[in-house]
Amino acid sequence: MKQFPKLISFAIGFALPVITYAGQWQGPLNGIVNDVIKSGYETYATSAQTLQTATAEFCAKPNPANKELAQQAFQHNTLDWQQVQWLNFGPVTYFMRYYAFEYWPDKKGVTQRQLRSLAQQPDKMDAPKFWTSASIAVRGLTAIESLMYHPDFTPLTSPEHCHLLTKVTQHQYDSAKAVAKQWQESQAQDWIFAEEGTQVDNEHAALEQMLQQWLEHMSAVKDAKLENPIGYKGRQNLKLAEFYRSKLSLPSIQANLLSYRKIYHAGKPSLYDIAEQQYPQLADKLENALSNNQKLALQLPEDYFWGEYNQAQRTKMAQPLINSLSNSQTYLTQLVTQLGFQIGFNSRDGD
Repeated sequence: MKQFPKLISFAIGFALPVITYAGQWQGPLNGIVNDVIKSGYETYATSAQTLQTATAEFCAKPNPANKELAQQAFQHNTLDWQQVQWLNFGPVTYFMRYYAFEYWPDKKGVTQRQLRSLAQQPDKMDAPKFWTSASIAVRGLTAIESLMYHPDFTPLTSPEHCHLLTKVTQHQYDSAKAVAKQWQESQAQDWIFAEEGTQVDNEHAALEQMLQQWLEHMSAVKDAKLENPIGYKGRQNLKLAEFYRSKLSLPSIQANLLSYRKIYHAGKPSLYDIAEQQYPQLADKLENALSNNQKLALQLPEDYFWGEYNQAQRTKMAQPLINSLSNSQTYLTQLVTQLGFQIGFNSRDGD
């Protein structure tokens, strides 16, 4: 799998199907935007500010207690990111911010190499517009995790590493705050760009993009976050697990699965409400699968990714969750297709 996730095109180059009446999808669209995206980014920006403050205090007075507080702030901010990670659409697409928030998987250690180089050139970060053109590998949560947890970096004893940490966390907060502000000032329909001469219902198109992103992210959770690291279909490599150094791989998956049910039930009426009226059996199958995903993920041991388990043991423990995620993908695809949405190729899948 290439860099997770790949950007998909949002230019609409085809005529969308005629919907029953104008405003049919206003309930779920507004619910997802207000209750999931806007509130999610507000929370993410707030914890990013807390992280920035904690790292500044740690570097002003480096000691184990302050380092632990900074690490706790990082963990909170990372899990808040997981609530909005499913959506690569809208303001987060500016300046490669989606990928900069999390550069993963980093199979070749690009993050560490570039951070080591940047730590030796501290003045470089003070240049005008440095962060708007800086490599995504030295911006965001992956870089912060490396600086806090990778053995190559010792912010407790190295002023250079601590200086770099404070710069990265400041940029992380500035970016999160900017995305949150832009969402507060815009609608999802503002981020739909139709080709000239094409008639498009922007409300339908915006919701369609969100459903596509949700489906793709669900696939990525199953494949990239779970199957690939544990070697479900190949060789085990636990270092490919998301945020494995900070032991947040499993909590991240659990946070993702929580966000899925929020998407399904957001708005009045919600997507679930509409589906229940038109395709009740399929609507309930998806509801039960999403609920089951959460239960199964919570049943995995806390040390699932970093404990003393062999590949066969991890595979056996993950089997029920993987099956449930596959069912979720199937039900979601069937449901949104029957509701009239065009779901294309999975841009986060494949090599």
